[in-house]
Amino acid sequence: MMKINSRSRVVAAVGGAVALLATLTGPTSAASDSSALASTLNCIGSITVNIGGSGAVDGKGNLRCATPSTSYDAQLTLSGSVTNSSGLVYETRTSDRLSIFNGSSGEVIDLTVNRRLERLSSGASGNATARGAGMVIGGGPFGGARQTESGTGTFGTGRVTTFLITDNYIFDLNG
Repeated sequence: MMKINSRSRVVAAVGGAVALLATLTGPTSAASDSSALASTLNCIGSITVNIGGSGAVDGKGNLRCATPSTSYDAQLTLSGSVTNSSGLVYETRTSDRLSIFNGSSGEVIDLTVNRRLERLSSGASGNATARGAGMVIGGGPFGGARQTESGTGTFGTGRVTTFLITDNYIFDLNG
């Protein structure tokens, strides 16, 4: 069995998502065409995750998402708490809301996500990685779908530890 490193998977997935976005035809309203939101939604972009001293987690992201038939602008918001912290690694559980839209119409997808945010050095700032997995809660076109994400970026510490996952960030939903 050939082993592929995680960087190769991320680069390949970003390339595939960019290619998918480039080949899509004109946009369709997410609200009026729920069949466009079939069982797969692939997103690329960046997220910011803040971890407070009390263990509270919040964040947001700006994404571009695509189904096999169209693409959408999207915004991700998250809130939750740290479930485990050991040295440079923070494990979190958040309630996320992905709002995808085109013009004045759109869809809102609610998720529960377990994330692993890792500082790659012990300094006050440096490089970081993020990985996550979760489930869509509620109904709609993605009800029960699984969510995965990964990316790299930077972190900074102070009163709040902030992760800026801006490189190779991929967010996928699969039904």
